[in-house]
Amino acid sequence: MVRPEDISHAQIDGALVSVWVGAEVLVTELSLAELERRLPSERFERVHRRALLNLDRVDRLRPEDSGGYTAITDAGHEVPV
Repeated sequence: MVRPEDISHAQIDGALVSVWVGAEVLVTELSLAELERRLPSERFERVHRRALLNLDRVDRLRPEDSGGYTAITDAGHEVPV
């Protein structure tokens, strides 16, 4: 079982959802919406229609030319915001 605090983010990858836990990527058949319901809302935020982010694992936000942002996790992964 994966502890929520160990998850940095989750993203839709085709028909499945990929979940980043440290350097490991796990694949689940749960929808992103279902995963969002199961994870603590005080820690996880739906930051993009295709991404769920653990706010405790954000290292910094990088502004994009388009006006949006990319979150950089403490493991160096990039997540669209």
